[in-house]
Formats: sequence, structure tokens, C-alpha cells
Amino acid sequence: MKKKSLIGIIAGVVIVPIAACLIIMNLKGAGVGDESAKRALTDIEGETVASLDEEAIALAASSDTDAGLRNMALDALDEVNAERSAYGLSTLTWNGNLEAAASVRAQECEASFSHTRPNGKPWYTVNSRVQGGENLAYGFSNANSTVGAWMDSPTHRENILWGDFRTCAIAVYVADDGTYYWAQEFGYGR
Repeated sequence: MKKKSLIGIIAGVVIVPIAACLIIMNLKGAGVGDESAKRALTDIEGETVASLDEEAIALAASSDTDAGLRNMALDALDEVNAERSAYGLSTLTWNGNLEAAASVRAQECEASFSHTRPNGKPWYTVNSRVQGGENLAYGFSNANSTVGAWMDSPTHRENILWGDFRTCAIAVYVADDGTYYWAQEFGYGR
């Protein structure tokens, strides 16, 4: 009886830490933040001076757009719309202005994976005229796992299922080290 208890203790001391390390190593490679990033339509309409980071948008627009990455983004929107349809919500339509903002934000996430931009300004200052919500992710190499992670996170799920959003765009950026960065921008349809 004592041998079985001792074996159980030894197994617990050895196996549990190893399992914990493996779980942490698997989780470290991908993720979503837990911050909420959403603005009310009244906040957008009430702005006296809208923010538009024209330089960042121009740089994003001038960079080569990988057709495969754009297709991944479009696949992610299809999955988002399937989730919305399952909840009786209208589908989101692709918006070019949000696509430009998403491209900027996906690239910025390599330097600062946050809803605060590398320059210290809020996420929506890429184009405050259209950005009503934002979801970010990193490390996921396909649309299914990215949307799945967003749906598993309460704040990201809330943005996806926010009934007032009408438009959306998603951008995928791959850093030199091979890490995928995703930015999903939502709008109210303007």
C-alpha cells in the first residue's frame, strides 16, 4: 500500500510539471488578448476631429498584398458570417476602408500586440471615421483556428456577434519569423 502511494506521489511530482510545461509551450505560440476594443456609433458620429493616419494607410496600401493571405482573411470573414447567421444576425460586408485599417493594425501587432498602437495612440486612430471594433490574434495559421479562438474569448465573441456592426475587414500579416498576425476591424456601415 505504501509503495502505491509513493509511486502516485512521484508520478505527480514528475508528470504534472512536465504536462504543465507542454501546455504552456503550446499556448505560447498563439493567442488573443482579453481586452475589449469597441466604440459606440455615437462616439464615432460625435467626433469633432476624426483621426486618419494617412501615412500608415499609404504604407499598408503600397506593400505587396499576398493573394493567399487575403484569401485567408476572406475565409475568416465567411466563418464569422456563419457564426453570425447561426445567431440570427445579418452578415457583415467587406469594407475597403476597414481593410486598409486592418492591414495597418496587423503589421503594427508585430511591434505591439495590443489595442494600443506602437505610437501610443488608441487602435481606432488608423481611421476613426470607420473603425468601430477590433479583434486581434497571433500565431494562428488558418482562418478556422483564428475564428475559433475569437469565438472562445468573451470580448472577441461579443464583437463578432455585435448586432449593430454591418461591415468588416480582416488582414493577415506574416512576420519574418513566420508568426501570423490577424486584425479584424468592424464598422457600422458608413
